[in-house]
Amino acid sequence: MNAARAPGLPVELRLEGRRIVVLGERGAERRAALEACGARVDADAADLAGAWLVMHTAPVTEAEGEALRARCRAVGAWVWVEDRPALSDVTFPALLESGPVRIAVSTGGRSSALARAVRDALRPVLGEGFAAWAEDAVARGLRRPRGRVTGGFEALPPGD
Repeated sequence: MNAARAPGLPVELRLEGRRIVVLGERGAERRAALEACGARVDADAADLAGAWLVMHTAPVTEAEGEALRARCRAVGAWVWVEDRPALSDVTFPALLESGPVRIAVSTGGRSSALARAVRDALRPVLGEGFAAWAEDAVARGLRRPRGRVTGGFEALPPGD
């Protein structure tokens, strides 16, 4: 952990109806993910008023990132600047989704490549049957699984 910056709090945010401004030429994937969460996404860099979060998806200089952060602060918006965690209010984890389960792997912005590598290493650990097992567990109101995972989630007995 970088001693100059406290670690962030991992949370899942509800974005329905929130205005998110996505800037930069590499924003298509981010836009799609935000829209899937119900966010109102636009690319109007001139008007940040009313924005909840501003994301800049292309490399910027330190001065450009600081200027964007100052503009966001002036309107009360959070900011994320690609490859500039020190200028950002949020970082984005590498996400592994399987059925109703979402596993977020984060390094707090220190190494997105490491977070992706860990996520990719976890994928085969869950195995092919995990999504179906998790969907079934949710459908049955499973509170506590029985057994231990040895050889994949297909082998887990039903819980209580």
